[in-house]
Amino acid sequence: MPSFIAFLHHLAAFGLVSALVAELALLQLSFSQEVAKKIRAFDALYGACAGLIVLVGALRVMYFEKAPDYYLHSAPFLLKMGLFALVGLISLYPTIVFLKWGASLKAGALPPLSAGQRQNL
Repeated sequence: MPSFIAFLHHLAAFGLVSALVAELALLQLSFSQEVAKKIRAFDALYGACAGLIVLVGALRVMYFEKAPDYYLHSAPFLLKMGLFALVGLISLYPTIVFLKWGASLKAGALPPLSAGQRQNL
């Protein structure tokens, strides 16, 4: 079972990176409703993978790998967790922008996107 949990953890990490790369590629295209919908879908996948990484990672620490004390006293592990949390906080702004696009897309309109927003995404 630990091998399967480790596989799932790594699969989620690769999924997260793949979703982020897809979002970045889509942001290079001409902005349209189709592109905006795909960006929202990949951002949802990005969030789901991040959540899965946290959930499965916590299960690995608590039940499937070494004792929690081993990890909670490891500076590299704590640094990695801190960086993951920081990236999560940084990714909140684009996610909020993408979520706000929902109303426009449902109405059949192109979501508003200022030059500053596009540059910050």
